[in-house]
Amino acid sequence: MSSRLFGLTGILCASFGLAANLYAECVPSGKLEIHYINVGQGGSTLIIGQDGTKILFDFGGVPGTRDIIPFLRSTANLKPQDGIQYTMVSHRDRDHYVGYKDVVAAGYDVLIANYNSGSLKTTGMMEKNWLEPAKKTKAGAVKTIPLGMRIPLGACAEAVVMAANGVVYGEKASGPQKLDENDRSISLFIRHGKFRYIIDGDLGSGPEKCTEHDTGQQDVQTRVARALLDQKLMDKEHGVDVLHIAHHGSESSTSAVYYNIMKPEVGLISVGQHNSTYMHPRRDVVDKVLLGSKRSSCVTAPPLQALFQTEDGEKGCLKTGCTSFSGLAIGDIKLVTDGKTDYAITGNNRVRGGAKEADQSPNRTWNFKL
Repeated sequence: MSSRLFGLTGILCASFGLAANLYAECVPSGKLEIHYINVGQGGSTLIIGQDGTKILFDFGGVPGTRDIIPFLRSTANLKPQDGIQYTMVSHRDRDHYVGYKDVVAAGYDVLIANYNSGSLKTTGMMEKNWLEPAKKTKAGAVKTIPLGMRIPLGACAEAVVMAANGVVYGEKASGPQKLDENDRSISLFIRHGKFRYIIDGDLGSGPEKCTEHDTGQQDVQTRVARALLDQKLMDKEHGVDVLHIAHHGSESSTSAVYYNIMKPEVGLISVGQHNSTYMHPRRDVVDKVLLGSKRSSCVTAPPLQALFQTEDGEKGCLKTGCTSFSGLAIGDIKLVTDGKTDYAITGNNRVRGGAKEADQSPNRTWNFKL
């Protein structure tokens, strides 16, 4: 079955509740890639389906000429004339959209859609670096991403929009909400054969006493996790293979409750070395939930097999917590999976600061079984 045919079939069958069965029976014929571009304190993730469909999720908080464009040209080997099918800005904080303008100026046209969460927050910088440049692309002006939308990524592969603007797929919208901008982040679930992954910008999981999560953000992540089970997109026993550790490892996200449902094997963090205002990633997330002997008693899912991040943070503490150095900083992160047997994660060691692993060489690879 061709990639295009399966994509259309997957969308049609989803409306009749049959998509889960199709994916269980489908055998992938190619590889899916996920790239975390090291943009410092911010986020930018490139997803490439086995059919070549590209989603650029977020654009960092610095000019795209510094990190994103060199990455696209060299590391990802993408030519401007190939274009990018979809762009998504998870939410309207500046460390997630600033590089957009330069990517388009470098010749990378957006071919199908420019999406945002539906937030109405607007600034002059946002207009200059994202909203106005988007109007010049083939896809046109930025528009609100539809909840539950499925983007085909080739045979046995798709991306599903699970949350946006504080509303979760399968739930009824309750009208305008007073939300932290971070809790308006897009949550995107990706599956490729047996492989499962989720990315959700700076989405929150709310305060939690047992892990000392101190935050004013709401618990949208747990609602997403339960929706994944309700929609039969995720298996209760196995959860996801790889988890995006939201909000750069802030304790506003990735609670024990959320982690226990998701049951990930590997975690990925996009974080910058110079973030002394925030002390990301936090010990209350990394050491009390994800890894190590100091995990809180309310964490029942197994610890991660590995935690990778684009940079180390800075040493220090705030009243709400301290920086963790338990994860491994490996620069740009590349994940490749065949969706059948395994997935591999490679780091190029393009790290600007912090303590690099002494024995780590560029393009070191770690392998994991599905």
